[in-house]
Amino acid sequence: MQDIELLQRRVERERKARLQAEAILEEKAFQLYQVNEQLRHLNENLEQQVIEGVTKLQDSEKRYRQLIESVQDIIYKISPEGFFTFVNPVVEQRLGYSEDEIIGRHFTELVVPEYREKLINFYWEMVHFQKESTYNDFPVYKKNGEIAWIGQTVRLIENEGNVVELVAVARDITEQVATDDALRTTQTRLSTLITNLQKGVLVEDENRKIILVNQLFCDLFEIPAPAETLIGVDCSQSAEQSKHLFKNPEGFVKQINDLLTRQEISINEELHMVNGRILERDYIPIFLEGQYRGHLWKYADVTEQFLARERIRKSEEKYRGIMNNMELGLIEVDNEDHIIRAYDRFCQMMGYTEEELIGKVASILFLPPEFHGIFEQHQSIRSSGRATSYEVQMIKKDKSRIWVILSGAPIMDEHGNIVGSMGIHYDISARKHLEQELALAKEIAEEARQAEKQFLANMSHEIRTPLNAIIGMTHLLFDTRPSKQQYEYLDILKSSADFLHSLISDLLDMAKIEAGRIEVQNHPFDLVGLLRTTQRVFQIKLENRPIELDLMIDGRISGNYLGDDVMLNQILLNIIGNAEKFTEEGTIEITVKLKKEDNETCWIEFKIADTGIGIPKEKLDLIFQKFKQVNPQGHKHKGTGLGLSITKQLVELQGGTLTVKSHEGEGTTFTFTLPFQKSDTEIVKNDYTIEEGTANLELCNLLVVEDNIMNQRYISGLLNKWNIPFTIAIDGRKAVEQAHKQHFDIILMDIQMPNMDGYEATLTIRNTNNLNQNTPIVALTASAMIDQKNKTKSVGMNDFITKPFTPSQLLSVIQRFLKVENLPTPSPVSLSEPTSTLLDFSRLKELYGDDNEYILDMMETFLTDALPDFSGFQALINTNDWVTLSKLAHRLKPSLGMVGLTDLEKTMAEIENQARKQPEAESLQLLWDHVNAQLEIGVKEIKREIEKLKL
Repeated sequence: MQDIELLQRRVERERKARLQAEAILEEKAFQLYQVNEQLRHLNENLEQQVIEGVTKLQDSEKRYRQLIESVQDIIYKISPEGFFTFVNPVVEQRLGYSEDEIIGRHFTELVVPEYREKLINFYWEMVHFQKESTYNDFPVYKKNGEIAWIGQTVRLIENEGNVVELVAVARDITEQVATDDALRTTQTRLSTLITNLQKGVLVEDENRKIILVNQLFCDLFEIPAPAETLIGVDCSQSAEQSKHLFKNPEGFVKQINDLLTRQEISINEELHMVNGRILERDYIPIFLEGQYRGHLWKYADVTEQFLARERIRKSEEKYRGIMNNMELGLIEVDNEDHIIRAYDRFCQMMGYTEEELIGKVASILFLPPEFHGIFEQHQSIRSSGRATSYEVQMIKKDKSRIWVILSGAPIMDEHGNIVGSMGIHYDISARKHLEQELALAKEIAEEARQAEKQFLANMSHEIRTPLNAIIGMTHLLFDTRPSKQQYEYLDILKSSADFLHSLISDLLDMAKIEAGRIEVQNHPFDLVGLLRTTQRVFQIKLENRPIELDLMIDGRISGNYLGDDVMLNQILLNIIGNAEKFTEEGTIEITVKLKKEDNETCWIEFKIADTGIGIPKEKLDLIFQKFKQVNPQGHKHKGTGLGLSITKQLVELQGGTLTVKSHEGEGTTFTFTLPFQKSDTEIVKNDYTIEEGTANLELCNLLVVEDNIMNQRYISGLLNKWNIPFTIAIDGRKAVEQAHKQHFDIILMDIQMPNMDGYEATLTIRNTNNLNQNTPIVALTASAMIDQKNKTKSVGMNDFITKPFTPSQLLSVIQRFLKVENLPTPSPVSLSEPTSTLLDFSRLKELYGDDNEYILDMMETFLTDALPDFSGFQALINTNDWVTLSKLAHRLKPSLGMVGLTDLEKTMAEIENQARKQPEAESLQLLWDHVNAQLEIGVKEIKREIEKLKL
């Protein structure tokens, strides 16, 4: 029983223990459940926090990237080895490189070569010494090749004590570098300028510490230290230390302290030193944005200027006293012409006291009304700062007048402003009276000279008129087969007439020289060619006489020279003509050589030696005097006594000299030297030769030398119709100029022309170096006489055409000289039947064919250009000027034939021939009246024909 009870108690205890264990287990299970729930909630919270953290991290990373991309600085990373691992987009904006073009490249590839080593050392020191942050700047290449300056701040990124990356924030500082460089340059220039300024300069800051000082300042103040060692030194006691150098030491210190207190600009302050030197001081305070930042002292040694001013002051005082005692009256006036001072001599001159003049208006008080305009004119000039001088009359106090030279000069203040003027008056009344007397005498002399000139002109005309008749009739009588005695009389008559003609020409030349109407013309000319032309002219003249004419030219003389070839030609003609006149037989030698060269001037010596009769020694001094006859008495060649005098003056006009040596019976040598300049114009010698078979007419080039407008139109019309290029020269001189400019295939040369006739032009072209020396020259002449043809040959012409010529004749000449085949032939005659009684239509058909436009042009040209010249005939007949009349008739004669007035052309030829023979005025008057009446009818018919041709 006991055992059962024991068992029951044990079972009970076990049951209780089991229940208690179950309760504990249940409680533990609940706690475990609670823990599990907590863990679950914790996991859920952790997951949420992770998600939120990731989201925040992503947002932060996005904001960080946006921040990096939004900044204007370049941000990049490089590895410790120097390779780019990251760049922000700004690098492309600043340097032009994209991210792909940068990543992986070494940083040295972008750096300017001379800065690479420096930058490598910079990064090495950062990594080696583990500097957390450092700044550096350097230049890099942009993608387009330009250079940009970069300023960067670099930081190290470490992991467990090792540098894994370098991060840099860089900024483009190109403009800042340029500005800094410009500033440094400006500072250097300013510093250099001040250091080397010829004035002592000291610049102090607001604390009176030296910023800049130059050596001259140290020298002026006897500072032994070099200027560069004084930078930063305190100048507070400098005035006390330097005051012993000045005559007023305490005043020197006080003035410096006052200037520093007032801080106002002070310039040109004068300081006197103990050693006698004078200094001029400037004080300039320096303000920056309203704040006082220091000041500048500038000291200039003006001792010399001071002494000079003193000398001037003393000199002014001295000369003021002198002027008061001179014959010059001085007054000073203000800008309104009020007198502010009158000197003693002026008061005496005008009869006033100074007190009476002060404040008065000078121009109103002294000047007569008629001189007010002159005064105003000079016053306006003086107001611009210039001095003037002029003559006026002035009224004295007693109302009498005096003449004065008034010299006025502006008076200026220290700022350059005109504050008045000084008038200096010199009494010239006595001189004016003398001038009036001289003017009257000059007027009388001028009237006498004009009377002399008028007498000379009248006499030359009155003598020439009968003289032309004498010469003309003499030539006609020579053609009448006179007897021996008659021939002798005619020869005497001819010699006397030639002498008179030469005398009149020389008188007129001398009158021109004395009146100064002859000027030296400088232009390029062929000196050698001119000499050979002159030789040829005289060789032709001496053909039948036992005289040899030799020309020797220095080999150094070549090319063109600048000078007056016309004047030289006249000198040569006068001297050689004189030698030819007084040489019966023997030689005339012309020697030309280069005497010397002076810089660009060539002195050419011309020597003309003859074997003539010579000049007596005692008369050599007379040969260049006017109207002096030094030939042996009774010699058959009488001179005018003016030729050599004119020649000497022409030589001297050109800056040359003329001398003569002679022995009676042995000959004479004239020597003259003239200065010429070598011309830069180079003329190539023409080697042109006519080739057989030239077939292209349009490649030919003709020169037409013709002064008559109708002949010009006629020839040019034909050449234009045949497509032949051509150039027109209106006289022989123009022809020579054209011959030097371009090559021609043929030259058509008129004979009678102004300035230079066809003979002279041809001689010049043939005997000078030019492009047409061998070009065929064909004469255009109205004369068909054999002697004229022979003369054209002798001067170098190849052939001649007699005016009026037909188109066929002109074509024939062109064909012959150019060897041109298949030339165009004249157009067939197709004009309608004429209704006129004066116009020769057959002539018009012969000249122009059926080219109505050509005929129309020629007729209109005749009316506008040729017809007005016919009005000059009557005046020439009235004055018996037969020479001019003959030339006018010769010139206008072809014009009539070219418009079909053939009969009038023949009558005009008769007028020309009679004028050459010195006719009676009545006879020529009848011929001209006939031409004039018929011309009036012919003009009307021409005008009618023009109207028909225009339809």
